[in-house]
Amino acid sequence: MKLIKKLIILVLLTNVISACDAFLAPDKDNIFSESELIKDPSMAEGVLLNAYSNLPNSVNFTEVATDDAVSNDNSNNYRLASTGGWMATNNPFNTWAGSYTNITYINLFLTIVDKVEWSNRSDWQNEHYKERLTAEAYGLRAFYQFRLLQAHAGYDESGNLLGYPIAAGLITVNDDWRSYPRASFDDCVNQILSDLDIAIAGLPDVYADAPNDNTIKADYDKVYGSRFLNRINRRAAQMIKARVLLLAASPAFNPANDLSKWEAAANAAAEVINVNGGLNSLVNNRLEYYLNENNADIIWRKDYTNSRNLETDHFPPSLYGTGRMNPTQNLVDAFPASNGFPISDALSGYNVNAPYTSRDPRLDKYIVYNGGKVKNTTINTIDGAKDGINMVAGSSTRTGYYMKKHMNQNVNLTPGNLISQRHFQTLMRYTEAFLIYAEAANEAWGPDGTGTNAYSAKDIIAMIRSTAGFTTDNYLPTVTDKVLMRDLVKNERRIELSFEGFRFWDIRRWNDKVLMKEPARGTQDGGISSIHVENRSYEDYMIYGPIPDSECRKGLVQNKGW
Repeated sequence: MKLIKKLIILVLLTNVISACDAFLAPDKDNIFSESELIKDPSMAEGVLLNAYSNLPNSVNFTEVATDDAVSNDNSNNYRLASTGGWMATNNPFNTWAGSYTNITYINLFLTIVDKVEWSNRSDWQNEHYKERLTAEAYGLRAFYQFRLLQAHAGYDESGNLLGYPIAAGLITVNDDWRSYPRASFDDCVNQILSDLDIAIAGLPDVYADAPNDNTIKADYDKVYGSRFLNRINRRAAQMIKARVLLLAASPAFNPANDLSKWEAAANAAAEVINVNGGLNSLVNNRLEYYLNENNADIIWRKDYTNSRNLETDHFPPSLYGTGRMNPTQNLVDAFPASNGFPISDALSGYNVNAPYTSRDPRLDKYIVYNGGKVKNTTINTIDGAKDGINMVAGSSTRTGYYMKKHMNQNVNLTPGNLISQRHFQTLMRYTEAFLIYAEAANEAWGPDGTGTNAYSAKDIIAMIRSTAGFTTDNYLPTVTDKVLMRDLVKNERRIELSFEGFRFWDIRRWNDKVLMKEPARGTQDGGISSIHVENRSYEDYMIYGPIPDSECRKGLVQNKGW
C-alpha cells in the first residue's frame, strides 16, 4: 500500500501481547514512549498503518482445498491440508496470529488517537483527522475480527457455539491472557457490528478530492482526498457488515434458520448496492476487474505493482509458466449453457462432443480449456499435447485446465524478452454485495420477494447474468421456488467469485459436508469424459476450523473434533 510507511512502532513502556506464542519484541531503536508518539502525528499514525500489514498480500487460492481446483505443487499447503494434513498444529487457513497482531496495533492506536494534535494548520483538519483515523481503526478491527470468526468459530465439545477472545482494549505483558476466554459467536458478531457502526459513521464513502469550487477544498483534500485511496472507506465497512451478517445467517451458524438473520444480511447488502447506484450499477467489465485498478466494481484494493509472478506461476508451460493451479472439471461443469440452463438439463442443448461451445461467456474469461487461447496462442490440453496432463513434471495441468482469471496476457515470459505488467490485490468488489443480497433475500423472502428493498433475488441474478454476457436466459424464468433459487445463487457465486478465496469458506458456512468431500475431477480428452484427480479427505467436524493448538495449551477451549 503506497501510503503505508515502513514504521515498526511498538510503543508504550511495556511490550504488547500479540496473541502468538510470544510477545512482540521490537528492536530498541523502535521503542517509543507514549509522550514521544503523541508529539509526532506521523509516528502516531504509523501505529495504525502497521495494522494494514496483514491485509492479503496476494491472490488467495484456497480453492485448491475445494472441488474447484488442484495444485501441481506437491508441497502446496492447501493441497496437503485437503488430502488429510489439516490439523490444529498445521493449519494453512489460520488467521489467528496475524489478526491479533494487527488488532493489538489498532487497540494501541485507539489509546493515543485523542491525545495527538493531528494538524496545527486548522481546527477543522485536526478534528476531522481524529474522526477519520478513529473510524479507520474501528473498521480495520472489524475486518480482522471477521477473519477470526470465519476461520476459527465453531462448537466446543459441550455444544457451545464459540468465536474468539474479544480484545477490545489494550492488553499488556502485565495482563493474564487466560482471563480472555473465547466469547460466544453471537457476542463476537455484536462486537464486530458495534465497531462497524463507528466506522460507518466516521468514514467517507470514497476518498476523492473535493471540487475546485469547494470552499474548504484545501482542508478537505488534506483529510479525505484521493491520496488516501487505498485506506478502508465507508463502503468497505458496509461490505464487512454484510459479510458478517451473511456468515451469522448461514446454516453452520444459524441451525434454527432464523429468517430475521437472513433479512438483516440482505438489507446490509442492499445498503452497499444502493450507495453505488442500485440494481443497474453492476458493470459488465467487472469480469476482468483485475486488469484496471480503476474498475468501477472495485470497492477496496491495495496498491499496484509491476510484476509477472502470477503468470509465471499459472501460465501453461508452452508459455513458460508452471501451471500451478488447475481448475477442475467440477467447476467447468458448473458453467451453464448460453441459454442459461445447467448443462445437466436436456433443455441446455449441451453437446458432449463439443463441450465448450454455446456455454456461459464467463467460461472463456476464467478458464483455459482445450482449444482455448492465451496470448493469441491456442492451448491444447488433451493427453499427449504439450500442455496436456502431467507432460512437464511440476508445470503441467493435472486436470486438463489452466487458470485464466487474474492473468494479464500482456505479460511475456519468453526468455530474453521478459515483460511485467501492473497487478494489484482487490479486497472487495460490488459484485459480492449483489451475491450476498441474492442469497439472503431468497432465504428471507423467496425468489421474488423484496422486503423493504426495490429488487428481488431473481432481479439480482438476472442483472448478474445479463451483464456477464447472456443474451438469452431461458432458465431463470423457470426458477420459481426457494430451493431452485438457492442452488442457482450458490452456482452464480461459485462462478463469479471463482479463484477469489470464497469457495472454501462458502462450503463450510453452508454446512455442506457432502460438497466438502467432493473429489476433484479432470479430463484427458478435452472435456468429453472426466477422470478422477484427487480426493478431499475431510471429516465432518472440519466444517469448523480449529483455533491454534498453542492457544489451547494456554487454556482456550478447542472446537469439537480437533
